[in-house]
Amino acid sequence: MRYRLLILAAIMLLPSLFARAQELDIEPDITNYIEQVPDSVEFTPEAIPITLVKTRPTFNGKDVNAFSKWVNEHLKYPEEAKNKGIEGRVIVQFVITEDGKLTNVKILRGVHPLLDKEAVRAIKSAPQAWKPGTVRDKPVRCTYTFPVIFKTKHEPAEPPKPAKSVRIPLRLE
Repeated sequence: MRYRLLILAAIMLLPSLFARAQELDIEPDITNYIEQVPDSVEFTPEAIPITLVKTRPTFNGKDVNAFSKWVNEHLKYPEEAKNKGIEGRVIVQFVITEDGKLTNVKILRGVHPLLDKEAVRAIKSAPQAWKPGTVRDKPVRCTYTFPVIFKTKHEPAEPPKPAKSVRIPLRLE
């Protein structure tokens, strides 16, 4: 009986709720919406993240692996850091300009000042042999994030020597 009364009340109230919603014009009119897109896009001098460019920058005419290889060949592990066993991944960010120059090198996440300094030195010393990224066939500034990994070569530790077996005589009484 209660359910019938609730259903009856809901049926009676529904038309008034719809009428109220139409009075307030709650539903937006999207039938005549046309997005205005300009024919030409003007680029700001800010660097575009590498993931948004159509053609990514290339190093010496090759892919990013060539740059990674170059950095690894020219990276000098600081002796002090090596002796202390300091290792880790330094995240470096830099910009490739419209004319292919590597600029604005900075540390996003460092490990230790010795490793951070060496990562910046190695990247700054790279030859200016970049071909810039493009958007709509126009060269643009691109922000590039690059990890520099420092890992010490651990000498294999000697395996633990087996314990000497000791015989304990048993007394049976």
